[in-house]
Amino acid sequence: MPSLWKEIILETLLGYVSWSLYHGLGPMIYYFPLQTLELTGLEGFGIAFLSPVFLTITPFWKLVNKKWMLTLLRITTVGSIASFQAPNAILRLVILALGVSSSLIVQAVTWWSGSGLQRYLRIWGFILGQILLLVLRIWYTSLNPVWSYQMSNRVILTLSTIATLDRICTDGDCGKPEGRKNGEAAKGMASKPNWLLTGAAFGSLVFLTHWIFGEVSLVSRWAVSGHPHPGPDPNPFGGAVLLGFASGLMLSICSWFPGSSLIWWVAGAASAAGLLYLPTWAAAISGCVLAIFTASLWPQVLGHLISSGTSPGKTMTVAMIFYLLEIFFCAWCTAFKFVPGGIYARERSDVLLGTMMLIIGLNMLFRPKKSLDFLLQTKRSPKMLFRKSEKYMTLFLWLLVGLGLLGLGLRQKAYERKLVKEAPAEEVSVAIWPFRFGYDNEGWSSLERSAQLLSHTGADFITILESDASKPYMGNNDLTMWLGEKLGFYTDFGPSTRDHTWGIMVLSRYPLVKSEHHLLPSPEGEIAPAITLTVTIADKLVDFVVTHFGNYEDDLDRKLQAIAVSKLLKNSSNQVIFLGYITSAPGSRDYLQLIEHGNVKDIDSTDHDRWCEYIMYRGLIRLGYARISHAELSDSEIQMAKFRIPDDPINYRDNHKVVIDHRKVPEKIHFNPRFGSYKEGHNYENNHHFHMSTPKYFL
Repeated sequence: MPSLWKEIILETLLGYVSWSLYHGLGPMIYYFPLQTLELTGLEGFGIAFLSPVFLTITPFWKLVNKKWMLTLLRITTVGSIASFQAPNAILRLVILALGVSSSLIVQAVTWWSGSGLQRYLRIWGFILGQILLLVLRIWYTSLNPVWSYQMSNRVILTLSTIATLDRICTDGDCGKPEGRKNGEAAKGMASKPNWLLTGAAFGSLVFLTHWIFGEVSLVSRWAVSGHPHPGPDPNPFGGAVLLGFASGLMLSICSWFPGSSLIWWVAGAASAAGLLYLPTWAAAISGCVLAIFTASLWPQVLGHLISSGTSPGKTMTVAMIFYLLEIFFCAWCTAFKFVPGGIYARERSDVLLGTMMLIIGLNMLFRPKKSLDFLLQTKRSPKMLFRKSEKYMTLFLWLLVGLGLLGLGLRQKAYERKLVKEAPAEEVSVAIWPFRFGYDNEGWSSLERSAQLLSHTGADFITILESDASKPYMGNNDLTMWLGEKLGFYTDFGPSTRDHTWGIMVLSRYPLVKSEHHLLPSPEGEIAPAITLTVTIADKLVDFVVTHFGNYEDDLDRKLQAIAVSKLLKNSSNQVIFLGYITSAPGSRDYLQLIEHGNVKDIDSTDHDRWCEYIMYRGLIRLGYARISHAELSDSEIQMAKFRIPDDPINYRDNHKVVIDHRKVPEKIHFNPRFGSYKEGHNYENNHHFHMSTPKYFL
């Protein structure tokens, strides 16, 4: 049945569009408080998720069921994909919010109206749209192509427009019921509707899927630890998560599967706890079980949703209220320092996950045990058509999974080719950069430009701060995996996403021997992370300590963090490099704590015009120091340093003479001339240029 294949593909594409809109609005809202480190009022655009509340008004419900109005809403939904082409962030946010509002209303209308088979295909299209989202993100290395590249945005907009026009042509008067259902199905639809519990369960399931399974690498980032036992790598382990999710969907349609049993809920709750608390591989396996559990609930919960009564407005509104509360609470867990009432949500992901599992469990245990196809069967949509549709959708599901696994395999081969070991060098260049989660100062994705910039620096070891964008309100993006594969670097990421920090990424041209992730003392402010690493460079072991301190306002935090990091430095080997974001001035208490008690030297103790970024070292010979302007790609500059590794880390002579004329030093230690030459003061031009009286060389 070619027409059935067409229906499945088109509904899946439109399901992907809906998921992309829902995933896209959170990061767009989050961009604005990210600029100010406080609430801006634009968080109110989250009210777009509450558009189904209008469906509780009878005249409005009748209006949106008219074909011309449904057509307008469909066009608005697909047209909002073009928000990516908007000239500024505010306009993009407005258009995106309109798209989310329209999409939810369209779903409410089409899921509750039309023939049983039409509704069945629409609902399964939304489920398969999640699989398509995961597969596309695999091929685009964790990014959703619709929000990452101009060309892919235009292609998806074009294909979605074609699908939408086809739906418009086939839409009838959605307000007209199909006709009488057979007696048993009607009884299933009418049995004790509970729109409040069902709505809460649907909203929680949407958020659970978004939070942990919005991208296949997320489970690995929840389970990550230090080298040499970091847990499963996102590639290929993301394939196991994808297979788990697909297997859960398959289990849901098996008549023998106890999907509504207490035992299955206990298994799901235990897997959620395992992902949150267990180490590395145990957490990752728990995440795979949770993927199976989560996916197995989708047909069941959607069946409960459409049988929850004749008022989709109430049910969908409750669902979106719970979804909004959960995503805001998720943000509050990490951003507690910058939001009202944050102290009560500080690091309480356990409360969030436990509450969602409880709501979902109550819905499982106390709602009717009826399958989705059973609830939708009518005299005009007999069981035979549902069985054929189920067969086609199963084939399409495994086709998508196969494409996803192929993408992971091809990416892994390409990455391994880039990791060919280079000839060892006695000089090493390092860089530190606060990244702002892969968004530039105008709210657009900065990854491609950032990769180009980092490549031009020629740095061998790079630490990127503010890099954990795997959270749902930041886009579920694995920036470490993306940059590692793009640049061909070994990577480390930590601490774990479940530890509520803003994240540290490490990119190394040379293999990592070992690493350890640390949570620094943070009794008052945001949780401060640190990583200690050992890297093999020129057959020598060099230690690195990288960190991101808390806010300047939290004096006790900074004091304790400086003490903790100075101990890490002191306990490191004779050859160590420190790359840190310290919210204290040169010569301050915290600065001196690191220098004196950590037994390290500042790369340039004469540079007093610094605030957050510092490079320090011990047992190495300094060769150069540079600061490169951010050019609106972030809110912070890149700092770089070059060192030579002495044969004897105890008996050697460091360089002390400062030279600003690059012609007086060997060419092999020059910084890249594409960033210009020595420049005093700040570079206010919109380009990446040396500034702040750098580069400097040491002889």
